[in-house]
Amino acid sequence: MKQNRQKKKTRHVIAFLFLAVMILGGAFAFWLARPENVQTIKSQISAFLFGDLKEGYYNAKSLVLVDRSDDSIFISKRETEQHLPASLAKLFVVEYASTIADLTDTVFADPEAIASIKPNSSVANLEAKNYSLQNLFAAMLVPSGNDAAYVVADYCGGILSPEAKTCQERISVFMDSLNQHLQELGYHDTVLYDPSGFDTDARTTALDMKSVVDRLLEHDWFREIISQSTYTAKLPDGSTQTWKNTNTFLDPESEYYHENVIGVKTGSLSGDYNLVVLYQQHGKEFLICSFGSESDSARYDDVDSIIKTIDESNYLSQ
Repeated sequence: MKQNRQKKKTRHVIAFLFLAVMILGGAFAFWLARPENVQTIKSQISAFLFGDLKEGYYNAKSLVLVDRSDDSIFISKRETEQHLPASLAKLFVVEYASTIADLTDTVFADPEAIASIKPNSSVANLEAKNYSLQNLFAAMLVPSGNDAAYVVADYCGGILSPEAKTCQERISVFMDSLNQHLQELGYHDTVLYDPSGFDTDARTTALDMKSVVDRLLEHDWFREIISQSTYTAKLPDGSTQTWKNTNTFLDPESEYYHENVIGVKTGSLSGDYNLVVLYQQHGKEFLICSFGSESDSARYDDVDSIIKTIDESNYLSQ
């Protein structure tokens, strides 16, 4: 009799434990379904791999580190969260424009397009004269010239819609077509309204940025442009124009200079500071996309910390 009671008690304990496991398992599955919780797990895994990553370690609101040798993400923080692209929007513009026109095309910088820049814009100091499309891409990517972005959008908009009569109509046509292009490529979290990126309604994510940079890095001309601390363009009339890169990692006189950084671009707007960096180490390339740092120095400190992690990581050297 006593033995039967013991067996019955054991069965009750087992049933209770099974029910508890099912409830906890369901709760965990529900918790895991939330993207931010998955991100926490990924961050903890990264912490195990790299040792120094902890909650709140990076100032950036969103970032991702990718080993381009196998497309593996090793450090990430809210990589699907939308942020202001600022001048990083120019990367999407350059990628799309390169599918519409040839690098050798001669483009007249329409004064109306140049005058489209907003107050406090970064400029490449374009004049109303002829440039090659590659000259204009360099003017967008190196000094982050908003004037060059409007000239490119104006020119490409004219190709897309020859009947468009004004500069603003051509730019509007280009932006509408660009957003359609982004959707077709799967950049569903990116929307742009201004070719320069000087727009507080635009949005993108670290992962979408990673994808467009991957596309651009397939082109030697893009790599050549983004890797130089100063870029001298030879214009169609035989004259030259030189621009200084906004990427401090490329500046030999900067405290952040690093010889293994080979691009890519900066962007800042409304107190958010963004940075995309291509870094070579261990015979591989690493891409770092960082969004929403609170200051210029903070974005460089974050990326510099990641660079040191790459340098010291035995795991990433494999």
